[in-house]
Amino acid sequence: MKGRNTFTNSEILTIKKLISEKVVATPEKQKGIRGKIRKIGFHYSDFSSKKDGYTVSDFEALIRSGQIKISDSSYKPEANETTKVMAKSVKVEKQIAEIQKTKDLRSNLDTFKINRFDPKTDSETNIANSSGNYILCLKENSNLPIASIKPILTSFEGLQVIYTGIASGSLRTRDFRQHFKGNNAGRSTLRKSLGVLFGYKQIPRDSDPTTGKTKFNIKDEQKLSEWMCNNLVMYFLPTSDFDNIEIELINHFNPPLNLKHNSNIVNLDFRRILSSLRAKNIESRKGKYNSR
Repeated sequence: MKGRNTFTNSEILTIKKLISEKVVATPEKQKGIRGKIRKIGFHYSDFSSKKDGYTVSDFEALIRSGQIKISDSSYKPEANETTKVMAKSVKVEKQIAEIQKTKDLRSNLDTFKINRFDPKTDSETNIANSSGNYILCLKENSNLPIASIKPILTSFEGLQVIYTGIASGSLRTRDFRQHFKGNNAGRSTLRKSLGVLFGYKQIPRDSDPTTGKTKFNIKDEQKLSEWMCNNLVMYFLPTSDFDNIEIELINHFNPPLNLKHNSNIVNLDFRRILSSLRAKNIESRKGKYNSR
């Protein structure tokens, strides 16, 4: 055990307060808050192998189960101290609920801003393990692979937007494990688009090559993952209303790598070139195998 399992009532209240702050903090601030919690002596990993974070409710469940013990049962916290902690918890739960149901674009974009993820430096546990939307931007001084037509890019938080997508299951699985670390463009339209812009050759994804599903060879996939981690940053929004929000984001930002649902006249020629590059190898390989 890295920490301890017995705390005073005062420490219990402090830990609850810090957990509440951690849940709604930006990824940059979460690390510092976790350090304060561990300094008190509480390490959630001592009690659970779950990797997607924990809440006040999870901490209270450990107390109810007896895994966390209170040493000074005679201690009676001041009423206003308990009220503050409870109010903070209610506020956090209300904020999460608002994120789930809000449909106002400005409010959604404000939430995106506080959920920033840099794949090169941040832990994947900073990404919500829930459904939602994400916006991918180029880092400062980064550029898309050169095509015959240069797209016109809009900006978010001072960075150029290239793609927006959805995760119907888990943002963490979709964004980090399939896009940034997946090494399989056959399961990521984003990787496929970037790869063909780099000129990488598509190969069959499955054992049956006639399906037309493709990816890139291992070396190209690895080069693609490295480029994405070095040149992209992601903003995300946990929500169950991801389909509607995706349309709003595409209409607002007109990301050049979004082909579906994008009818904006700006970047139309670029999208046509990208679509042609993506389909080129698929069609040629279908013909190759069908002629055998």
